Amino acid sequence: MSDNTNNEKMFRICRMAAHVIAVASVLAGVLTSNAIIGAIGIGVMMVILISAKQRYKVITHDERILEIRKRAASAAFRVFIIGLLVVYMLNRFVHPFIGAMSAEAAGDWLGALAILMLYCYLGFYYYYRWRM
Repeated sequence: MSDNTNNEKMFRICRMAAHVIAVASVLAGVLTSNAIIGAIGIGVMMVILISAKQRYKVITHDERILEIRKRAASAAFRVFIIGLLVVYMLNRFVHPFIGAMSAEAAGDWLGALAILMLYCYLGFYYYYRWRM
């Protein structure tokens, strides 16, 4: 029993490290306008996750986890879309704080929005996991 608990802890640590590496590399890629840095970080994350899953043999899917993921994804999507619509309406009708953008600025905004949506999903995931 304790071996399984240690495997779960090590897998959780590897998964957290992989996510930190991926987010940091994507953020570094956005800040330096170099997409290769982000792609390398995502590749390293995938390698870490695949090797950790094979090494520690942790069952990551059961009915409870799937239900939590479904609820978290639904809530994150709804909150994120409503937030984007509020920002759009404020920008359009109240005070235009987002002007015309270059292609680089639009790409930077898209990268930042993807990171925000990931954090929104993770927040809801841990909230629902705590509540269930």
